[in-house]
Formats: sequence, C-alpha cells, structure tokens
Amino acid sequence: MKDTSIIPQGPYCYTWIETPSKENNYVGKTNTCAYYQCRTINGVQIPWCNYLDMGGTPGDGDWQGWEGTNKPMEKLKAHFGSEDVMYDKLGLHLLFDMCKECGENNVDDENTV
Repeated sequence: MKDTSIIPQGPYCYTWIETPSKENNYVGKTNTCAYYQCRTINGVQIPWCNYLDMGGTPGDGDWQGWEGTNKPMEKLKAHFGSEDVMYDKLGLHLLFDMCKECGENNVDDENTV
C-alpha cells in the first residue's frame, strides 16, 4: 500500500511554501508531491504520477519532444505497445498543469489557501 501522507493537501500536486511576492522577485517556492515526476519516454517528456502509475500529455508545446504533430504520439505508442494501452496509461489529462487526479488529501475550497 502506498503512503498517502506524503501527498499534499488540496487540489494540486504541490503546496506553496512561499507564495510569489515582490519580496522574492515573484518567484515562489513549492513542495511538490513525491509521486509526481516528469518522465521522458523515447525523447518525449510527459507528466507522471507514480501513485497512480499513470501519466498525461502536456497541454502546451513547451514540453520536450512535442514539437511535431504526430511524432510524439507515435513514439509513445511504440513504447506502450499499442494505442489502447498508451491511452490507458496517459489518461490523466490535467496532470500537465499539476492538478491532482489521485483524489487523495483533497480539502474543501474554503480550507484551501
């Protein structure tokens, strides 16, 4: 069984340690979930949740390997063995924005900073 105590509280895969402000040149600090990582598969970078053993696809073209239109998906399909398996393993559509999809340690909006 995986340890859910290391998953941040709230709707994101991180919590703010220091929010961006004028005093820190608008560069905040976060504590990222230990299960979250960026993986590179066949030269294609994807967000990945080790808790769910699933990933997602980026929402923009700023991730490594997503320059072409079909090339990234072809490379990922080759890695996962089939299109069906690829879509099953990359079904976390909001993970690219670090939106938590595991559902662990969510809190009510009124309690969220």
